[in-house]
Amino acid sequence: MANPRVTLIGLGLTGSSLGLALMQSGSPLEIVGHDKEPTIAQEARRRNAVHRVEWNLYKACESASMIVLAIPLNEVEATLDLLRGDIPPTTMVLVLNGVLGPVLRLLATKLPTHTNAVVGHVILNGVGSQLTPRADLFRKAIFCLAAGATTNPDALQLASDFAESAGAQPLYVDPDEHDGIVAEVDALPRLLGAALFHMASSAPGWREAQRIAGVAFTRMTQPDRSAAGLYAELTTNRANVLQRLDQLMVELAAWRQWLTTETPDDATHPLQVALTDAEAGRLTWEGQALTHDWEPAADRPTQTEGGGMLRQLFLGGWFGKKPDEGEKR
Repeated sequence: MANPRVTLIGLGLTGSSLGLALMQSGSPLEIVGHDKEPTIAQEARRRNAVHRVEWNLYKACESASMIVLAIPLNEVEATLDLLRGDIPPTTMVLVLNGVLGPVLRLLATKLPTHTNAVVGHVILNGVGSQLTPRADLFRKAIFCLAAGATTNPDALQLASDFAESAGAQPLYVDPDEHDGIVAEVDALPRLLGAALFHMASSAPGWREAQRIAGVAFTRMTQPDRSAAGLYAELTTNRANVLQRLDQLMVELAAWRQWLTTETPDDATHPLQVALTDAEAGRLTWEGQALTHDWEPAADRPTQTEGGGMLRQLFLGGWFGKKPDEGEKR
């Protein structure tokens, strides 16, 4: 009997790293990759992130037991449209994206009778390591998972197994709550970076300013989404982003007031207090992000062994033994 086939659609940072993790896990899987950009697909194959690549999307998904979409949100709908008539009901579908609610609604529309579909979001904070494709990129990373009302529980369990096989920590989330948080910590920073660059580059003094723009400007305005991809994420999560933007405007008004405040020489300036508080909070968060230690051991949920018909009979045992923290990946 042939090994189960996992098809990775999208071989960028996320897709290639997942492939590398699976390839090095010792799981009895055939990893097939597809990317619309031939050079990206070739690079994934060169890295041994997949056993083989297929240029044809349908051929890549043929006989797949699991299909993982690691593509921008603005490409998900078109891809599901292309595949919707060719995905067997028993095939597991995992869509990875930064917003979960809109993707769940897309799945309900495009695959209305498919009960083995789950959405996920891998959190890569970029603290302490360079974000390049590698097998241990997801080690201890939070892997958010959410499902629709009719999703087979065994599919959610398999998605959890998949996350653990890549070294990540699966976390079941409410999609609406997740998307509200993402608007603040993911979408808003990207929106601000684009807004700052737009403001600076549109100003009369940009010809001189661009020569002086340094590390701070580079870090703040560095895009990691295409304009089309960011537009899709902002507009599909519009209500949450607008709420966070309104909160930011109130916060900025407070900072503006602190900056204009004059204080006696022997008094601590409110701007200095705010900056000190922000610095301390940032250092605390960075330390937690480096160790992936977010809560006391006593509060950590106990992992239980699950297993239903889908997992045991059809998809069971794919990912084999979970790697211990001390094992080399």
